[in-house]
Parts: sequence; structure tokens; C-alpha cells
Amino acid sequence: MRKTILYFLVFAGFAGCQPVTHEHATDVHKRNIMATLYVQQAPEYVALAEQAYNMATIALNESLASATQPLAIVTDIDETVLDNSPYQAKEVLDNINYPDYWDEWIHKEEAQPIPGSLAFFRHADSLGIVIFYISNRDARYLNATINNLKKYGYPQADSAHIYLKTTTSSKEERRNKVLEQGFEIALFLGDNLDDMSAQFETEDINARANAVKENLSKFGSKYIVLPNPTYGKWAQNRGFYNSKLDQDSLVSVYLRGF
Repeated sequence: MRKTILYFLVFAGFAGCQPVTHEHATDVHKRNIMATLYVQQAPEYVALAEQAYNMATIALNESLASATQPLAIVTDIDETVLDNSPYQAKEVLDNINYPDYWDEWIHKEEAQPIPGSLAFFRHADSLGIVIFYISNRDARYLNATINNLKKYGYPQADSAHIYLKTTTSSKEERRNKVLEQGFEIALFLGDNLDDMSAQFETEDINARANAVKENLSKFGSKYIVLPNPTYGKWAQNRGFYNSKLDQDSLVSVYLRGF
């Protein structure tokens, strides 16, 4: 599910990726250097991630105070709980593309915690909140994912609470499984709007932007978005992962100057 975006156009937090071809790799990765460095080196990235989890803590405590049924949290994993920037860095340094070495990276079980995430999920666990990790990692990575989460002490990291991708990238069916168990979902966390609701799953750029406007009151209270400048559905929807399209032409269309 990992792939770098082409340009660090804006600071964005939306995931959902598609591979690009090797013919374009060198140019693509040169343009992604700053995005990857931002995640690995910028104190501002740490501050933003911590800020997101601080907001999540406040929102969770408020939800608990007014809950009328058992509460659950639904969270993405990659770039929300675990940091895969070393894989993004390898793409840049070694001029590779997803899925090259992705299997090797997953089985290293070395993705480290996103700042603020471990403290938040431990806090939620201490309150008796049930945590569901819903990720578009392929289902064959379940054991490696469990091991990676347990390595750093993430609570409830087991097969009963981790729903990986089987047949579809849409998470709606998996979110519904949580609801069918009688839980109220207090929070949705992710680096991609699709992690929140099927309402955002459209490929239409304007419809997706409008969906954000329609849900503004939920961001920070129900939806917690983590920063991710390295790849995302926003780039996919604009054609940046389509090797058949001229990437320079796309940049001239979408990059705004003065």
C-alpha cells in the first residue's frame, strides 16, 4: 500500500496510494525528497502528530462522558500509528518503486510509532475503549503487523482487533463489522479521508473537497487526520500515479503560482 507521491505541493494528510513505473522513478523520487525529509527531520511534523493525538484525547474523553453504549476507536495503521518513512526513504535513495522491497520492509517489523500515538492508545485502553486497527495492508501481513505493534506495546494488537484488506480497499464493510458488534465508534483516525467514511471515497476531486466542507464540525471531534506529505489519494485522484499521463503537464495544471 506504500508509494511515494510525486511532488511536495502542499502539506497534506491523505493516504491511499498507487505505484508508478520505474521509467519515472528517478524524477519522481527527486521530487519526493523534501516530503520524506519533512517526516523524518522536521520538528513541525512531530508537533502536528502530537497535536492530532492531543485533540483525539480530548475528543475521546468527551465522548466517554456522554456515551450510552460501549465505545470503540477505529484507526488506520500506516502513517497513523506506524511510521513507514524508512521505506519512503529507500525509494528515494535506491530508486525503487512499490512494491519493491515492501514485503521485506513489512517483515522487518521495524516501523516505529507515530509521535503521540502510543500514549493515546494506551490511554484509550486504560479507559476500557475497544480499539480496531483497520488497514489496507494485505491480509497476508497480519502476523508481521501484530508483531510490529506489540513490539512497541500497542494495546489490543491481535487478530480480533486488526482488520486488514482482503478483497477491497474500501474500509466501509470493516467499519460496519465494528458497528454490528454493538459499539459506538467514538473516533476515526487516519492519514487519508477514506479512513473516516465512505463519503470521501469518490474519485471526483470536487466531490471529495465538498465532502470535507460538509463535515467540518467532525474534524477534531470525530475525525482525526494525521499529516502525511509523502503520498495520498489526493495525488492519485489528480493522475500523479498514472504513468500514461505527462507528469510535467499535470504539475502545470495543479501547481499554483502568482
